[in-house]
Amino acid sequence: MTLNSNFFAEKRDWSKLKDQILDHYLAPYLAKIKTTGRPTRIADCFAGKGRFDDGQPGSPLIIAQHVASILARNPALDVKAVFIEQKYATELRTNLATAANCRVIEGEYEQCVRRFLSEHVNRDRNYFFYMDPYGFKSLSFDYFARLKEVGFRSLEMLINLNSTGFLREGCRLLNLTCAVPDWADDLDFETDGKNHPARMNEVAGGDYWQAILADFQAGTLDFHQAEEKFIAGYTDRLVMHFKYVVNIPIKERSHHMPKYRLVFATDHHEGLFLMADDMHAAWRKLLEQERGGQLYLFSDEDLEALRGATIHDKVFAELQVPLHLRELLIRLIKKHGIAHTTGEYKKAIKEGEGDMFSVTRDPAKTPTGRPSLSMDHNKGRIIVSVIPQEPVLLQS
Repeated sequence: MTLNSNFFAEKRDWSKLKDQILDHYLAPYLAKIKTTGRPTRIADCFAGKGRFDDGQPGSPLIIAQHVASILARNPALDVKAVFIEQKYATELRTNLATAANCRVIEGEYEQCVRRFLSEHVNRDRNYFFYMDPYGFKSLSFDYFARLKEVGFRSLEMLINLNSTGFLREGCRLLNLTCAVPDWADDLDFETDGKNHPARMNEVAGGDYWQAILADFQAGTLDFHQAEEKFIAGYTDRLVMHFKYVVNIPIKERSHHMPKYRLVFATDHHEGLFLMADDMHAAWRKLLEQERGGQLYLFSDEDLEALRGATIHDKVFAELQVPLHLRELLIRLIKKHGIAHTTGEYKKAIKEGEGDMFSVTRDPAKTPTGRPSLSMDHNKGRIIVSVIPQEPVLLQS
């Protein structure tokens, strides 16, 4: 499928959101990753022009700015960015002409990744891959698994998955007779006549999507439920290769259905915490500022449904046994996604300390000898447990 000729004419709302999340994540990512003392590479695998025709920066210029910023503070760091692009490589080179430590590789993503995997690669590097294709056919799951198997110093991926478009295309390929919602016709998905179910299996990391669409055909799932089940299956497969996976849906107001899913995968808890907080911030910002536009993440009703029980109850439910604060936060994000920030969870624990929760800190005192009130799991051992509640006896 060829790229829509008007794609770069104007930066649309969902592109702004994706780039906002990328932008907000890269600064703390680079600040933390520099402490490894290892070379770091940021790879934008579907880079595009670098700048939209309306003047708005694309992901390459955002990445280049972060590389320049950290090098300005730490010139000796080995931090570079690589941009893969075939159709717009000339424009991209022009837009990155003054960018330091940035290289454009002209070619298709799949060819470049195959060549990269076949060559001798430096495993003593940190890699961050940004995957934002037009459509989904280039996102072969096998490449993610093979990149993970290389054994880099660290590897993180931010993947833009057109989950709804995938299922729409799946319905076409499987010749399903169950009517797909009319609004799905407006989604971006690839129908170049060369696609087939086996290729879809490669993208999804298995054929489980076919069973999901069979349930949709049978009427046991609606299309919205099918998308949620598909993304759950997709993330389950990523978790086989990465310790932590979190995602954010990007929706259009009129349909209350994700247009895309941004899926983040990492092996480090700090990466999980940073991205979950970043996604949550983007979600809240759009709720507050974009009500009059076409794009949003959740309505007020969705927000309440996602948040569900009170935050104190959610923390309480995970404390069947005492847990290190870091492990507690990991469990909460795995179960509740981006419903709350790590800061909100810590605040809830502090509010309930001494009444609902017991917090044991090591060291127990600050350098000045005062009792520690720290909730920084990186600067000490913090164990959270539930305080048993005395049963209330009712008078007869």
